[in-house]
Amino acid sequence: MAHTIYIQNQRYQLDAADLIQSGGEGMVFGLGHTAVKLYHQPTAAQADKLRHWLAQRWPLPPDVLAPCAPVHDKKGQLIGLQMPRLPAAAQPLKQLGQPTFWQQQALSTRQIVPLFQRLHQTLNRLHQLQIVVGDLNETNIFFIPQGSQSFWIDADSYQFGPFACPVAMPAFLDPTLYHVTNFGTRPYFTALTDWYAFAVLLVKSLLQVHPYGGVHRQHKSLQARAAAGVSILDSSVIYPPHARPPETLSDDLLHYLHHTFDKGERRPLPAQLLQQYAQNLRTCPHCGLDFPANRRGCPACSHPAPAPAVPASGTRLRTLLQVDGFIEAVFVQPNGRLLVITRHGDQVRLVRAGIGGKLSEVVLFNSVPGYRFGAFTQADGHDFLVVNPPHQPQLLLLDIHASQPQQVTLLETAMFQNTAVFATTPNYLYRISGGWIMRGTVRQGAVKRGSYLEDPIGTAHQAQTQLFGSPFSNSVAGFHRVFAEHQFFVLGADGLERPLPFVRPPQSHITQATLTFTPQHIAIVARLANNGRSPTHVQTFNHQGQWQQSWELGEDEWETAVNHLPYGQPSLPHQPEAGDRLHFHPAGWLIQQPKQLMFLPARP
Repeated sequence: MAHTIYIQNQRYQLDAADLIQSGGEGMVFGLGHTAVKLYHQPTAAQADKLRHWLAQRWPLPPDVLAPCAPVHDKKGQLIGLQMPRLPAAAQPLKQLGQPTFWQQQALSTRQIVPLFQRLHQTLNRLHQLQIVVGDLNETNIFFIPQGSQSFWIDADSYQFGPFACPVAMPAFLDPTLYHVTNFGTRPYFTALTDWYAFAVLLVKSLLQVHPYGGVHRQHKSLQARAAAGVSILDSSVIYPPHARPPETLSDDLLHYLHHTFDKGERRPLPAQLLQQYAQNLRTCPHCGLDFPANRRGCPACSHPAPAPAVPASGTRLRTLLQVDGFIEAVFVQPNGRLLVITRHGDQVRLVRAGIGGKLSEVVLFNSVPGYRFGAFTQADGHDFLVVNPPHQPQLLLLDIHASQPQQVTLLETAMFQNTAVFATTPNYLYRISGGWIMRGTVRQGAVKRGSYLEDPIGTAHQAQTQLFGSPFSNSVAGFHRVFAEHQFFVLGADGLERPLPFVRPPQSHITQATLTFTPQHIAIVARLANNGRSPTHVQTFNHQGQWQQSWELGEDEWETAVNHLPYGQPSLPHQPEAGDRLHFHPAGWLIQQPKQLMFLPARP
């Protein structure tokens, strides 16, 4: 099945392997160095708006990946648009709201403030052209982590002339527009509502908390707090312990944010506030936080921090491992021992540990951030590590049984959304090759080149199949994405493939999906686009593929669903902090934090 399209009278074929992303409005395909967006349900209003945009020939900022040509079907109907394509290394601005992303990418405030200065320039230039973004949020701006370049997408939804911006993300919507139920009827947004959203982006990125985050006893929801003007700067708000202190920002920025979020004032953010902030930063020698030089001390480690959540009495939560850098990955071996991958600057290390603490440590290699890892073990206890460079299809298989790791083989796998597709289970490596899902392991007792053997166990779709391995058994789950539809499945340790019948709510589209495992269940975690909302939807299945239950979480709870799902287990009394990852261990639970690994014994 393929889509036949016409761009400037040239005929092109798009198939499922070309699909980059499916969202609420349409599907985005790769076409050479460009991207093509096809609307799910093309309308005359969309066609009129796109034609008007293309007729203007605005001198747009270079960061805006704007529509450059209309796309028609064979009948001549306008069904979409062509635009520049995002670079493979680009990340959504949403990532800056995750403390672990800063750690993993070795980012600092000194690097990110110039990015916001560039965003400020782009937004200001759009306003000079009488263009209002409207739905300005953390998912339609991308950036390269090691640079200040930005990429603005979804420009076809911008508001200009008589044409409205039809969508809005509630977390970035100016409270003055809360009364609007349908943004598509007329232009509602203004340059000032854009600056409100920009201020939200700034706070979420630099403080890792929404301006109306934290907890307030009277105003429970984000919208209620926004309507009442009670921000994180208000003394009545319980500030989240994982967020950076407000004093990380300059006094002038805090003054502007106070007037915006607490007093309800609306004005553009003065560019000099960002410039002065960037010029007056210093770095804490103890914790590495950048903060204004006029502070008496580091806001993060020179003042009492909010008390963390206290484990229930008798849980005996203790620290197994602390690192100066960042914990990249944790693998629990079948014998209960631990393999921990850590990064210290450019250096990647392998740490062996048990529930009693660290046993050994060896340097693996030096590299840029972004590597992914997997691990599996032979039946005789021989350990192997899988190493995948960022945005590359290569899988380096290392024998890590000896004191010095040795290369076993170098493989290639398929890519999905610019990411290599592979998964490991306790005893196997899974990859995709030649349209097949391959299951491989090293011949028992063999460590030389050529000793890696694999068998095809299922079929894959070109560039449209993703895999996830179970840490509890040799099962692997995944999905085939065929245009806007997702087909979820599990390949059991018995070799049988079973469908996972995910029930998609009516009028919704899956924009992001992952699968995660608990000892008893397989969970599908999906971000849905539905009438301007992007909730996180979770459905669980047993290992025979039978549906168990479902629930819906808020728009900002994707990471919670992915990382904390096993916390639903009744045997776990400790509640997680933001950024924690949970790993099951035969003797209890491991809690992976950016700089330490904690152990919580199971209840007797």
